[in-house]
Amino acid sequence: MAPLTPLQEKLLHHPLWQGIEDGSLDKERLKLFALQDWWLVREAYRLDALGIAAANGLETQELLLDKLASKKGGYKLLWRFGEALGLNRADFDRVEPLAGCMALTNFFYWMLAYGSAPEKIAALSASEDIFIQICQRVGPALVKNYGLTPAQVEFFTFHDEIEKVAAPVDQSLFETYTSEEDRLKIARATRLSNEFELMFYDTIISHPL
Repeated sequence: MAPLTPLQEKLLHHPLWQGIEDGSLDKERLKLFALQDWWLVREAYRLDALGIAAANGLETQELLLDKLASKKGGYKLLWRFGEALGLNRADFDRVEPLAGCMALTNFFYWMLAYGSAPEKIAALSASEDIFIQICQRVGPALVKNYGLTPAQVEFFTFHDEIEKVAAPVDQSLFETYTSEEDRLKIARATRLSNEFELMFYDTIISHPL
């Protein structure tokens, strides 16, 4: 795994996650995260499908299909996490995105519509990669500090299984883009993805409850 950039370090140690790790984050803000992240999770299949449709070549499409298959059922685990916090399906069904959530969603769709092949892959992969690392820290903290069971936080621990598929797929895909132009595009897409992700987390932590 490549060393984290300062921006990625900022994401990994964002006050939202730090608050969970030390138990200071209000449960109502946890609910807000669950609902807003549901908006993104609900879009994930569409986003991945667009990425697959735009991919160059059947081998690349199959690799991306493997990634998508590894996420199957993840949304149900997010429902379970929300229910443990006191939310119900009606709460999820009527969720409206906050500005940071909508900005991140729109970034993904824009990149899939107008980005080059490596940019499309990098935009989604960058978000997946940092969230997998976040989940590895947050899952145990939710059990320790909020009295939740391992089953109730499986949405977070489930990402360990996604990583087993996603990491080698990403490595294989990015090895095909070796030109300086492609590398610069990948770096830009990764940075933008991280910046919009940060905007999303900032929205969660600052939104009035």
